[in-house]
Amino acid sequence: MITGRIPEITIKFSEKPDLPTEGKKVTVEIQGENNVTVKAEVNRKTLKKQVAKMDEYDEWVGALSGKIANISADGVVELEGAGLQVFEKKKKEPKPDNDKESTAA
Repeated sequence: MITGRIPEITIKFSEKPDLPTEGKKVTVEIQGENNVTVKAEVNRKTLKKQVAKMDEYDEWVGALSGKIANISADGVVELEGAGLQVFEKKKKEPKPDNDKESTAA
Protein backbone atom coordinates (compact mmCIF):
# COMPACT_ATOMS: atom_id res chain seq x y z
CA MET A 1 0.00 0.00 0.00
CA ILE A 2 1.17 3.49 -0.81
CA THR A 3 0.23 6.24 1.60
CA GLY A 4 -0.36 9.76 0.41
CA ARG A 5 -2.65 12.72 0.66
CA ILE A 6 -6.43 12.61 0.81
CA PRO A 7 -7.63 11.52 -2.66
CA GLU A 8 -9.33 14.11 -4.86
CA ILE A 9 -11.77 13.43 -7.68
CA THR A 10 -13.48 15.38 -10.42
CA ILE A 11 -16.91 14.33 -11.69
CA LYS A 12 -18.24 15.60 -15.02
CA PHE A 13 -21.97 16.07 -15.52
CA SER A 14 -24.33 17.41 -18.17
CA GLU A 15 -27.68 17.79 -16.38
CA LYS A 16 -28.63 21.08 -14.77
CA PRO A 17 -28.97 20.74 -10.97
CA ASP A 18 -31.92 22.17 -9.06
CA LEU A 19 -31.25 25.55 -7.49
CA PRO A 20 -32.53 25.80 -3.89
CA THR A 21 -33.92 29.18 -2.90
CA GLU A 22 -32.69 29.20 0.70
CA GLY A 23 -29.56 28.47 2.67
CA LYS A 24 -25.96 29.58 2.36
CA LYS A 25 -24.73 26.04 1.68
CA VAL A 26 -26.60 23.55 -0.50
CA THR A 27 -26.05 19.88 -1.24
CA VAL A 28 -25.44 18.80 -4.82
CA GLU A 29 -25.90 15.13 -5.71
CA ILE A 30 -24.75 13.60 -8.97
CA GLN A 31 -25.92 10.10 -9.89
CA GLY A 32 -23.37 8.33 -12.06
CA GLU A 33 -23.09 5.01 -13.80
CA ASN A 34 -23.22 1.80 -11.75
CA ASN A 35 -25.38 3.55 -9.10
CA VAL A 36 -22.48 5.61 -7.76
CA THR A 37 -23.65 8.86 -6.20
CA VAL A 38 -21.37 11.82 -5.46
CA LYS A 39 -22.58 14.30 -2.87
CA ALA A 40 -21.03 17.65 -1.94
CA GLU A 41 -21.90 20.86 -0.18
CA VAL A 42 -21.31 24.05 -2.18
CA ASN A 43 -22.18 27.69 -1.69
CA ARG A 44 -25.64 28.48 -3.06
CA LYS A 45 -24.33 31.72 -4.57
CA THR A 46 -21.64 29.80 -6.50
CA LEU A 47 -24.19 27.26 -7.70
CA LYS A 48 -26.47 30.07 -8.85
CA LYS A 49 -23.67 31.66 -10.93
CA GLN A 50 -22.77 28.33 -12.52
CA VAL A 51 -26.42 27.54 -13.36
CA ALA A 52 -26.62 30.97 -15.04
CA LYS A 53 -23.62 29.98 -17.20
CA MET A 54 -25.46 26.79 -18.16
CA ASP A 55 -28.33 28.90 -19.46
CA GLU A 56 -25.95 31.11 -21.47
CA TYR A 57 -24.10 28.34 -23.30
CA ASP A 58 -25.55 26.27 -26.14
CA GLU A 59 -23.56 23.23 -25.00
CA TRP A 60 -21.79 22.91 -21.67
CA VAL A 61 -20.20 20.44 -19.28
CA GLY A 62 -20.05 20.81 -15.52
CA ALA A 63 -17.34 19.59 -13.16
CA LEU A 64 -17.67 18.91 -9.45
CA SER A 65 -14.36 18.32 -7.71
CA GLY A 66 -13.13 17.92 -4.18
CA LYS A 67 -11.42 15.74 -1.61
CA ILE A 68 -13.06 12.43 -0.72
CA ALA A 69 -14.35 12.72 2.85
CA ASN A 70 -16.28 9.46 3.08
CA ILE A 71 -17.55 6.55 1.01
CA SER A 72 -20.66 4.89 2.43
CA ALA A 73 -21.58 1.22 2.11
CA ASP A 74 -24.30 2.30 -0.36
CA GLY A 75 -21.66 3.70 -2.72
CA VAL A 76 -22.26 7.38 -1.90
CA VAL A 77 -19.04 9.36 -2.19
CA GLU A 78 -19.04 12.50 -0.03
CA LEU A 79 -16.70 15.34 -0.95
CA GLU A 80 -15.32 18.09 1.25
CA GLY A 81 -14.06 21.44 0.05
CA ALA A 82 -15.89 20.90 -3.22
CA GLY A 83 -15.84 23.29 -6.13
CA LEU A 84 -18.24 23.50 -9.05
CA GLN A 85 -17.38 24.86 -12.50
CA VAL A 86 -19.15 25.01 -15.85
CA PHE A 87 -17.32 25.07 -19.17
CA GLU A 88 -18.65 25.84 -22.62
CA LYS A 89 -18.33 23.01 -25.12
CA LYS A 90 -16.84 24.39 -28.30
CA LYS A 91 -18.08 22.92 -31.54
CA LYS A 92 -15.32 21.26 -33.51
CA GLU A 93 -14.86 22.71 -36.96
CA PRO A 94 -14.31 20.21 -39.78
CA LYS A 95 -10.72 19.91 -40.92
CA PRO A 96 -9.98 21.44 -44.35
CA ASP A 97 -9.47 18.97 -47.14
CA ASN A 98 -5.73 19.21 -47.99
CA ASP A 99 -5.69 16.28 -50.40
CA LYS A 100 -6.73 18.45 -53.36
CA GLU A 101 -3.85 20.90 -52.82
CA SER A 102 -1.18 18.20 -52.64
CA THR A 103 -2.29 16.52 -55.90
CA ALA A 104 -2.35 19.83 -57.84
CA ALA A 105 1.38 20.46 -57.35
